[in-house]
Amino acid sequence: MSEPERQLSASVSKPPDKPPQGPSLTLLFGLLALALAAAIGFALLIVLPFYHRR
Repeated sequence: MSEPERQLSASVSKPPDKPPQGPSLTLLFGLLALALAAAIGFALLIVLPFYHRR
């Protein structure tokens, strides 16, 4: 098999390029924002009774 035939057969047998499937950044940042809001809310629940006692 000559070199051009090898290149042609190699390029034909390749599957089409797909973008890499990674984690959804929108979902990750949404979960991060939700966790941050939950942490702030939990901290407020701890601090609020001491604030009202003054």
